[in-house]
Amino acid sequence: MRVAILSAIHPGGEDAEAAVRGLLTVAGRSVAALQLDLALRLGCERIVCLAEGLDEGVLPLLHRAEQGGATFHALSSARSLSGLVRAQDELFLFAEGVVPDPLVVGELLGERSGIVALPAEPGIEAGFERIDRDHAWAGVARLPGSAVERLVEMPFEVDAVPALLRVGLQTGTRIVPLPPSLVTDRRWALLRNEQQARAFEAAWLNQRVTLSSFAAPVHALADRAAMVLAPSILAQRGKAALPIAGGILGLGGALAAAWWKLPALAFGSAAIGAFLLRTGETVAAFLSEGRRSGMIARIARALPGLAVDATILALVGVLAPAGERASWLFAGLTLLFALRIAGHSQVESLARPASDRGILALVLAVCAALDQTLAGIQLLALAVLAAFYLVHGRERITHA
Repeated sequence: MRVAILSAIHPGGEDAEAAVRGLLTVAGRSVAALQLDLALRLGCERIVCLAEGLDEGVLPLLHRAEQGGATFHALSSARSLSGLVRAQDELFLFAEGVVPDPLVVGELLGERSGIVALPAEPGIEAGFERIDRDHAWAGVARLPGSAVERLVEMPFEVDAVPALLRVGLQTGTRIVPLPPSLVTDRRWALLRNEQQARAFEAAWLNQRVTLSSFAAPVHALADRAAMVLAPSILAQRGKAALPIAGGILGLGGALAAAWWKLPALAFGSAAIGAFLLRTGETVAAFLSEGRRSGMIARIARALPGLAVDATILALVGVLAPAGERASWLFAGLTLLFALRIAGHSQVESLARPASDRGILALVLAVCAALDQTLAGIQLLALAVLAAFYLVHGRERITHA
């Protein structure tokens, strides 16, 4: 069995800064919760948290462990570990406040015991504890369960994680080097205060999504709104569906406005719907942490854009004057088809704005307010095709 021992969480104590390390939050989740998620990914079936009791900081860990199919134990004494860990078990230790890169931990410790360590100088500079002349402990280790038996020889009040680390070093557990660049790039950190937590949080979020440039202004604003909302949404994941729900309501409102022959309001509502759907997509990327792949994931990513395209085309059809619907729909289809082609261009300055349906809806709202909806659609289609030709037609001529 694999057993994880999380960083100790002490709600009180003389050292106030160290006391709250495990409860510092990153994107709405405590450091201890991130460690627990990593332990579950590593296959740990038992989670042990050294704490004074099931207080408000520890209780969510119990629920998360049970949801992940693991048993959870909150212990106030290191001695109590002897009844939970057998010699044939594998221990995963996490230092208080450390947030490691999950993929790197899997690569380094997925198969064998080891103590992950940084070179002494950069490790100590980053706040990690020196373990010998050349190394500082990076805050994660995998040890055999037999190490727990040595705790009975130590004082009753001994801190289990440092004590087990010393046992691992004394018994010759291999040192696994961690590249210092992971700490420099904020993929691996030891958080000691709120300021460090906020800096790491910004890097953590940026690593999971690529924010759109302002060449696609509505997408860019939506991505940055998602960055602001991410901590509260990730803390209460039930809120994650709210932007998507708002986007669907925005598209529905657009159709209702078109039915009542309010064209500017219809396209404006479609722009709001596109903005909220994009915000929801970005929030979903934070939740998935880059793990979504395959056909179903690709379909899920395509659905919001298809929904906005279908809504815009429906607005064009509903708003068309009697007897002119076919010509309006043809113009709308031509525009959307041209934008789809341009959106797959390798030239970012063309692909970015062509993929932003929010700005398209806003431009059409202005055209509708001027009572020039059809002319606006036709001119936009010509402009997109001309831009595509200027970019890619020149490439063909140059290569020829």
